[in-house]
Amino acid sequence: MIKVNDNRALKIQANSRLHLGFINLNCPHKYSYGGIGVSINKYPTILSISKSSKFISNLSNKLNNQLLKYLKNNNLSMKIKIECHKSPIQHIGLGSGTQLKLSIEELISKYYGIDGTINIFNRTHRSGIGFNSYKKGGFIIDCPKKNLKDNYMIFRNTFPSSWKIILLFDCKKRGLYGKREKSFFLPSHSNNLRKQLSDIVINEIIPSVLYKDFDIFAKGLTKFQKLNSSFYSSVQKSMYLSLDIAKVVKEISKLFNVGIGQSSWGPTSYIFVNSKKDLKDILPVLNQTISMYNNLSYDVVSVKNNGRMLTTI
Repeated sequence: MIKVNDNRALKIQANSRLHLGFINLNCPHKYSYGGIGVSINKYPTILSISKSSKFISNLSNKLNNQLLKYLKNNNLSMKIKIECHKSPIQHIGLGSGTQLKLSIEELISKYYGIDGTINIFNRTHRSGIGFNSYKKGGFIIDCPKKNLKDNYMIFRNTFPSSWKIILLFDCKKRGLYGKREKSFFLPSHSNNLRKQLSDIVINEIIPSVLYKDFDIFAKGLTKFQKLNSSFYSSVQKSMYLSLDIAKVVKEISKLFNVGIGQSSWGPTSYIFVNSKKDLKDILPVLNQTISMYNNLSYDVVSVKNNGRMLTTI
């Protein structure tokens, strides 16, 4: 890992992530949220920074203004070129906003040789999955939070390489974000639901990843997601934002042993598959089913068991 820099050009590549659900939401307890998630090996965020005769950026005006304010306030040269080469579509459940902001902050920190982490964008997160996916990758259990700046992990482990994930996309849908998302999180969720979700994570999901027991993992994850979806019943009619994705997942689940659910607010949803052999059996059925919907597509990914990569260029 690069620690300090003398204004050499740098490049960073960060993982997308799937958020597999909260353990609890804003409960009337000392600690809230916490959840499970994985990094994936496709849809990365890629940025670079280099010297320039003036400030050049293809980032949004909002991000540029925050970045320039930070540089000015800290007496740092604004003669840089910062470029986003690739980033997933926003608000579809892949965590693109978190990865983009963390990547910018790390590029700035390393480029200027700043010791320690910096917070240009005043980030706070209900979920630490994106932060820890960025740093570590793999399969992550996010610790419930004392305040929204905490990003501790309860558990992190490499994920079985033979287990694959089918991602389902709906190009006509976008997940909740911004003010509408913030207004959703209220302290109104039951202790009983929190206890059920915690029990599944501790006694089914974590052990099944360690022992590479796909059957238990698939059943536990599916059960976890069905319970988790009750958190969102006021804004989402079913377990899925996309009712078309719901129909496809239902068809596959009837025929195959899989783990299913939706990432974050969706619409991106997932089907965990035990092996390449099972994947080979599922794909013809999936192709036939999904062909009925011109708004749906899919991709096959794996869990990425390491964090972001930072290099000189």
